[in-house]
Amino acid sequence: MAKFVMREMPDMQGKGKRTMYPKMISRGTMGLDEIADLISSQSTFSPGEVKGLVTALARTIAHGVASGYTVKIEEIGSFSASLTLHKGVEPEEAEGGTRRNAASVTIGGVNFRPDKALILEARTRVHLVRTTVRRPRRPNLTREERLALALRHLDGHSLLKVADYCRLTGLGRTAAAEELRAFDREGLIDSTGSGTHKVYIIRNKAGI
Repeated sequence: MAKFVMREMPDMQGKGKRTMYPKMISRGTMGLDEIADLISSQSTFSPGEVKGLVTALARTIAHGVASGYTVKIEEIGSFSASLTLHKGVEPEEAEGGTRRNAASVTIGGVNFRPDKALILEARTRVHLVRTTVRRPRRPNLTREERLALALRHLDGHSLLKVADYCRLTGLGRTAAAEELRAFDREGLIDSTGSGTHKVYIIRNKAGI
């Protein structure tokens, strides 16, 4: 049984309309020990054999994405590499400037896209219960006030992360990320990087 709560999304368009979305309540982390024990109880493999196989699989996935492949495992999903510049290396300018070579670039993360079969299997197994333990979080600040907090933060810092914006505004991570993307699209702030490495900067600092 899994529990969920309804969380409030901020009014992105400033129309005074608020909507709710469901969010799963995490019960914690299921680690490799628990996974190995569960698989072992349902098969002839020992927990040690399961751990060894998972470790070998992880290394093989790392080898595949590092070699430029998208690694697809049926009923689980696809893994691919996302690149980033080494720490301290300035971004390459679109026109002119120093061009970055391979020594300046490295793998910054691994993207995962779940297989449809994994999603369908999870749907067939899930049993959801709405909980009233946590009340929906309702941001008290207006969109303009949240933007002002973001700009004030950027006045004293070189960048703004989603986690920073969550702390400043009280928004959940999903709502905070969506609102920052909206500010970026509207030209109110700028962004650099991608994926989990995406950060936000003052508009006139773009391209630095």
